[in-house]
Amino acid sequence: MHRVGDSRAAGFVATYLIAADGLGPMVGVHATCRAGNTWAELTLPQAADLAEHLLGLLEQATGGQGADDE
Repeated sequence: MHRVGDSRAAGFVATYLIAADGLGPMVGVHATCRAGNTWAELTLPQAADLAEHLLGLLEQATGGQGADDE
């Protein structure tokens, strides 16, 4: 299992790459904040859809500025 995440004063987001016997790889997402916490296990296509959706939200939040400047 490989973990990526950052701790912050307002909460924490971590992602895990999970391999299971007989199943394809899964991405576990764990998020905590002042309102509570949540956990999801996603297939790789679901994780890609989530990343695309989050990118769209970031583009909306910045008015489309700087989204391609990485």
